[in-house]
This record gives sequence, C-alpha cells and structure tokens, in this order.
Amino acid sequence: MKIAMLVFVAAVLGGTAARAGEDDFLRPVGQPPKAKPQMRQGGEAVPPLPLPATPLRRSEKKRPPSPSTLIGKVIWGSYLDYTWEDGQVTRVYDWNMVPADCQALLRASYKHLNMDYKVETASLSDFSATPAEIPVLYFSGGRSLNFSDKDREVLRKYLLAGGMAWFDSVVGSPYFYKSALTELKKILPEAQIRRLPEDHPIFHMVEDTVKVNTKSKAEVMPVLDGIYVGSRVAAVVSPYGLGAGWDHTAPSLVERADYYDHRSAVALGLNLVAYSMGYFRVGQAHAKSQVYGQEDAQENSDPIIFAQVRTSGVWNTEPGGANNLLRFMKKNLSVKANYLVRTVKLDTDPLDKYSFLYLAGISDFSFDDAELASLRGYLRNGGYLLIDNSLGLDEFGQAVYREMKRLLPETRFEKIPPEHAVYQQGPFKIDRVRLTLAARAKYPGLATPLLEGLKVGEDYKVLYSPFDLAAGWQGDEHPMSYGYESGDAMQLGANLLTYCITH
Repeated sequence: MKIAMLVFVAAVLGGTAARAGEDDFLRPVGQPPKAKPQMRQGGEAVPPLPLPATPLRRSEKKRPPSPSTLIGKVIWGSYLDYTWEDGQVTRVYDWNMVPADCQALLRASYKHLNMDYKVETASLSDFSATPAEIPVLYFSGGRSLNFSDKDREVLRKYLLAGGMAWFDSVVGSPYFYKSALTELKKILPEAQIRRLPEDHPIFHMVEDTVKVNTKSKAEVMPVLDGIYVGSRVAAVVSPYGLGAGWDHTAPSLVERADYYDHRSAVALGLNLVAYSMGYFRVGQAHAKSQVYGQEDAQENSDPIIFAQVRTSGVWNTEPGGANNLLRFMKKNLSVKANYLVRTVKLDTDPLDKYSFLYLAGISDFSFDDAELASLRGYLRNGGYLLIDNSLGLDEFGQAVYREMKRLLPETRFEKIPPEHAVYQQGPFKIDRVRLTLAARAKYPGLATPLLEGLKVGEDYKVLYSPFDLAAGWQGDEHPMSYGYESGDAMQLGANLLTYCITH
C-alpha cells in the first residue's frame, strides 16, 4: 500500500510537475458564492411616507435559526495576481481557488440528506482546536502547504480530539498532494497514511462510489488516502480535485488539471459529509479512552493482562474498547480478578507471561521472521491468539489469512462449530447474535456467531473473528462497519477471554 502511494506520487510528479511549476496550479477557478435571497414576511414593502404622516407597517426580514457549522475552510498561504488577455487582473488565493466549493457541497447535502449545515472561514492562528465547534477542517489549493510548528500542534490536538480534516488538491496539483502527506506525517508521526480500500465505509455512507470519473480516467476506483486515529479516518487527502466538481466548474486555466467530474465529486463529497458526522462520536470516544486497571495493577502484582499485539499495520483500532470489555467482565462475571491492558511487540517482549494475545487491525500488515518464530513458539507452548477484524474489511482479512499461512503452514482455518466450548461453556451461552446493519445487508441469512480457528494439536489456538468485535466493545455506532452489535460483542468477547484464560 505504501509502495503504491509512492508510485502514484512519483508518477504524478514525474509526468506533470516536470512541465509545470507550482504557480501553474494556482489560477482562477469557479464563481464566487451566490448571495442568499432575502425573504420577507407579509406583503411587499412600501416606501416610507414623509412625516408627519403615520407610516404603514413595513415587513420584517425573516431570521431563521442559523444552521450549525460543519466545515471550516482554512485560510492558508498567499496569493497570485492573474492577468487576463484583456488586461484585467484577478487575485487568486491559495486557500480559496474555488470560492463556492463548500457552499455547493452543503447545498447538495441539504438536498439529498436533509442535513442543513454551513461553512465558515477558519484560521489556525486563533482556532480553539475544538471539534464540537467545527467538526471538519477543509484545506484546498494548488501549491504546497507549509505549516508552522504552532499550526501543527493545533491540528494534532484537533485530530486527536475527534476532528476531521479534508485535503483537496482542487485541480489535481501534485505539489499540494505531496505536501499534505508530508505535513500529516509531521502532525501525527505515530499514525499511518493508507490508501483507503474499496470496501471502506467512506465510499459507501450514502452512495456506493467504487466507480467514478475524472478528467483523465473513466469508471475507475476513487483515490483517497487516509490517516487513522483508531479505526476512524481522521484526515483524507485527495490527489484529484473535489471542489471544482462540487461547484460544477472546469478549471480550464490549469493546463494539467485533473479532477472528479460533477457527479462523482458530489457523491464522494456526500459520503465525506455523512462519514464525518457518523464517526464524530467514535472520535470523541477514542479521545476520551484511558488505560483501564492502572490502580488495580498497583494493588495486584499478578493481574490478568489483555495483551494487544503491535503490528506493522494500523493495529490500535479501538482505543478503550478492551477497557470497556474488561469493565463489563469485572461487573458481570463471578471471576474476581484485576485486569490490565498492555501492548506487546512479538519479537522483543516475553510472551509466555500472557494467557492470550489480541491482534486487531484495519489494514494490511506483515510479520518478519523473528515475529513469526516467537509467535509460533508461544502457540505451541499453550498460548492463544485472538484476531479481530476491525470494521470487517477485506484488506485486513486477506492479510490475516496470508500471515497465518506463513505462521502455521501445516494448518488451515476452520469454522468453529456452534457446539464448541467458546459458545456453550463460557459465561454466556451464545447460539444467535445480531449483526450491524451493514453486515446484515451483506449477509442477510446469517444469525449465528462466526468464528474461525487454527488448530495446534487438538485445540484451536488461533481464533479469528471476520466481524468486528471491538467496535461493539467501544459502544458507539460505527456506520457501515461489518460487526456485531454491542451487547452480543460484549458477550462473545467475554466468552473468548474466559476460554483462553481457563484453558
């Protein structure tokens, strides 16, 4: 995935930028926002009468409640003066190449989703970094972004607090695109930027946008790069222009422009709007998650440890999810034990002290030889590995099957039968479950739990859930995810942990 992104950047820069400089991507695009029509109550207004005559009643302007702000269009960069053939000069600002882009998108949002929001300009220099005030920050332009350290601190605080940022290379500028990726790596160096896969919720929130059109290509998969905070995409970067399509304009003055057509851009934009709102509570929950059991660990030197494996992919997908599950177990089960969440590196940490290991993910990942050897020895010595497919996406699932084949080449995954102890002999007897809405739509006949296992000897030592468990433990709805609803996820999680601990 990283290689594909680098190849994409290199191809764009090599094929376009060699013939065009940054300034060639800053040109007038689109029309200024249209003024809203004034609405008046009652009859038509009449001119005032000369005093001392008594004036007739004049109509008053309606003052409907102002919609809430969804998007903050961020002011950044500088400007260029563009001279037309007739000698007139237009000043074009880096941040505002398409003045009506967000207004056009929010009009479409109101029309298609009945969601009434507004856009306002925002400056990072005086921004509070509070997502509740402005859930989305929108950056667009054709030249390179270059934030100050203070701006990066503000954006980091905002994204970790649950905010979302959209970076739109409004005319397909490789300079803006590459600089956005560079800045995000500086803002969240611990996170990963990934090309979003076809089955990601962001492409399916309102409309299935798996085939779109750009100026240069027809019927292709849309390209969005995302940076994850937990399972939530906190920032997206579009190498193709979105804003021009939202405003139904063609950036004809940019020779090398590449952008989504109007229909494709609007469909992607509506999905982004719905995703930003649908995952807002998820972001808030991630921001508030805290390590559970620190006090217990200090009182009990031998707690039951929820050991989460750190991988090369996006692994910490539901911060706080394990904590919620452990709280649920401590409250509802007769087991009197203290719990502690800890992250584990397979190649350096001693694994024999853990009853089980928990592996979650939302992206591709791979183990190196040292990690495989350590994990293989752990399983053969009696350990258990629980694998949880966050959001239930194919990319992680394919990586699981590939890496487990490398780990235990002599075995293959089997569906764990319904009479198995993990369903029937745990704290809860589990015969039927309720899946999330997206999972029910994709698998309409499935009403029983689905776990797959790999045997080492006679026992299942690797237990894999193709459906998301931890999102249910987290407790907040994850729209368009393929998983278990919260109550069933809790019970199934409790059974899995109890099985590993008692066996």
